[in-house]
Amino acid sequence: MAQIDTSTISVPSPMVDGWQEIVDLVADITECPAALIMRVHKNDIEVFSTSRSRGNPYLPHAREALGHGLYCETVIRERKPLVIPNALKDPSWDKNPDIKLGMICYCGLPLYWPNNTPFGTICILDNQERHFSERTYSLLARFQSAIEGHLQVLFHKAEVQALNLELEAKVQERTKSLAELSARLLKEIEQRTAAEGHLAFHRSFDALTHLPNRATLTERLQQMLPKLKGSEQVTLIYFGLRNFKSVNDSYGYLVGDQILINLAQRLTAKLPDEWILSRIAGCEFVLVAKHERNPDEAEKVIERILHDCAIPFSVNDNSITVKTNLGVAIAPSDATDAVSLLQRASAAMSISKKDGAEVSFFGIETQKAANERLLLESHLLDALRLDELKVYFQPLMCLRQGGKIIGAESLLRWHSPELGNVGPDRFIPLAESNGQIIEIGNYVLHQSMKQAARWHSLTEQPFKVAINISPLQFRERHFVEHIEDLLKMYQIPPQSLELEITEGILLQDEHHAKSSLAQLRQLGVGISLDDFGTGYSSLSYLQKYPFDTLKIDRSFISQLEFNEPNRELTRAIIAMAHKLKLSVIAEGVENAFQEDFIRAEGCDFAQGFLYSKAVTSEQFETMLLAQNQ
Repeated sequence: MAQIDTSTISVPSPMVDGWQEIVDLVADITECPAALIMRVHKNDIEVFSTSRSRGNPYLPHAREALGHGLYCETVIRERKPLVIPNALKDPSWDKNPDIKLGMICYCGLPLYWPNNTPFGTICILDNQERHFSERTYSLLARFQSAIEGHLQVLFHKAEVQALNLELEAKVQERTKSLAELSARLLKEIEQRTAAEGHLAFHRSFDALTHLPNRATLTERLQQMLPKLKGSEQVTLIYFGLRNFKSVNDSYGYLVGDQILINLAQRLTAKLPDEWILSRIAGCEFVLVAKHERNPDEAEKVIERILHDCAIPFSVNDNSITVKTNLGVAIAPSDATDAVSLLQRASAAMSISKKDGAEVSFFGIETQKAANERLLLESHLLDALRLDELKVYFQPLMCLRQGGKIIGAESLLRWHSPELGNVGPDRFIPLAESNGQIIEIGNYVLHQSMKQAARWHSLTEQPFKVAINISPLQFRERHFVEHIEDLLKMYQIPPQSLELEITEGILLQDEHHAKSSLAQLRQLGVGISLDDFGTGYSSLSYLQKYPFDTLKIDRSFISQLEFNEPNRELTRAIIAMAHKLKLSVIAEGVENAFQEDFIRAEGCDFAQGFLYSKAVTSEQFETMLLAQNQ
């Protein structure tokens, strides 16, 4: 901000005329011979405006040198009002220079520029003793405020002029100049307008793809559906890209974002006017097509999405193929309002994902599944707090020690007073999707390690507890530190804990998985690869990661007596694991044939209904103590 020298600011004639009227009016109202507006300079003080009243001895622009104890000089120096009823009776003022002019009574207030430098005073003087009323003080104060308002206007004009000079002198410098001062309001308006436009855009559209978002899609659907003619229908396709997280993890989020942008561009190319493409969230989209009521037309819409998604995406010299799951709902047959239509298409997509199908149409079964999910989720939210979740234990048998119990696998069970027994295959995926799995997983860790500590001390023998770890749990930033803290808390040897992980953990973030598993191994915690032989399980995992144990999936074990390929595969897995110095657990052992086969092949451990189903901690403890006795 420019420094303003207020001594150089001149008062324009119209303002001087106005001040003249002020002092005339003040003199008239107060019946004083002199009403003045004084302006202070460096070495003297000037009568700037003087009332045209009878007996006023002060001439316009008369000046008096400073330093002689003038009334006004004192007001300016002390920055406060001054009232002297009779200077002749006041030893402090009886030699004041104004007495020579006959002015023995004085009342004055200071005047300031906006930058707090003094302009001067407004005052009244009389040649006789006066005791002014509050009304007089109030009058002077009002005129003081009015004049300071005028000074503020002059000051800001001087600021503009000074900044204008600076701007001309320093064209290259972006200083606090006249341009800044004069353009500030415009700039603020432009910024506000831009921000409002930006906010309005993001309120209605997706920032990445520039497609309508869920709110805009819902609004447009609400407008479209009531206007459908009898021969028309709306096909709404809710679709998501399958395993898209692995694309982000493998290639990075910038590549993932570019795929989403490219897909949006493909689908919007030559999109009919009555169609709407929207990005709902993440890698989920919705395509709304209004067309004649004809199944063939709906199939064309579906085919367009499948075709555009199937074409490989070329990003940074990478050719990436993604697959999709579609859920289809049709208005007016499936729903007549926007929210219900979206919900039903979304439910159909969930069924499509679950069944591994490309397309699923909304139907009675779809709605039933969606309703069941909502019911389960509403009860699951309180299940832990209401003590409905319990950790059960299935014995782990050592085949090399004649079928002795050497540990247990922790298995979570949910008994709801309203829903009955709910299987883990129903509520665990739900807990993973809504984030509850972290809290539930911690509960299982605490309960399992607490019991392991107890059984270790009761039997005074090594005891191993195996705990399934969710991918979401494993991705927690301080997961390894948390495991270490629990081991210390429950005072159990690290070798007594085995964490079971699935390939889902390994697929998500190879670097994080390798680092965390290595740290766990350093602690002494065992690592088991669960469900080996299913899904995309790769032999390369055994080379990359530090496993201690392989668990042969129950799907191999259950068919051993009937299926020669299963026997060969099981035999090969056991032999390979031993070559790699890994222990082998067969899960799902249900009969003597299965046990005899895996024992003959050298399998180390087994678990299954042949030995015991999962039981409560109390039941398991009874079994364990009976064995030791």
